[in-house]
Amino acid sequence: MRTPRLLFVTAILLCSTFVYADGLVNFKGWDATPQAYFMTKAERQEWSTIQNDDAAHKFVESYLARRGPGFPAMLEVRVAAADKHLTVGKLPGSQTLRGKLVILLGPPSSFEAHDVADYSPIHRDNGVMAGALTGGTANAGGVDEQSEGARSMGSATVSRLFHFTYAATPAGPLDVNIMADANNGKDHPRGRDDEKRLDAAFEAAAQASIKTK
Repeated sequence: MRTPRLLFVTAILLCSTFVYADGLVNFKGWDATPQAYFMTKAERQEWSTIQNDDAAHKFVESYLARRGPGFPAMLEVRVAAADKHLTVGKLPGSQTLRGKLVILLGPPSSFEAHDVADYSPIHRDNGVMAGALTGGTANAGGVDEQSEGARSMGSATVSRLFHFTYAATPAGPLDVNIMADANNGKDHPRGRDDEKRLDAAFEAAAQASIKTK
């Protein structure tokens, strides 16, 4: 005769097997794709409760329908633009934060990209990034002269600074900076203010993408 503890363990194992069998397969990772960038916070919360492909399929169908028949074509154009202009290293631009920005909001009003060097505390020049933002001697696609000259002073990690300006977005005008590793393309907001501005712009764009309730 099974003990209560053994019955409890058996029940847990059976439940785990059931969840695994019914878990996401075809839609696993869909929420991280460019198609899903347009999810609102409420939709992401709903997605987090989905546990099988049947429910995921229904969710995605409804999600796409709310965004109208022109959504797939628009998305294809913006993904292609992000991959063409924002790819760094082997990481496609559409799979980065900067790519998400362009996919959600479209082409920026103005755009700059500068390579900057981040040195150890002894040799680090805090003026490099500021120079890149204000023009200085920096130029898109290359390390500025100040950084190049300082290379002999110590080892540096080269990053790429992306500066985006939008005259108008669903959340209002936007001026934001994103830093990317120049080797692998992984990126992040330059600072907390940039992160807050991006969060607000992303949610507003997601809300605006809904054409039918």
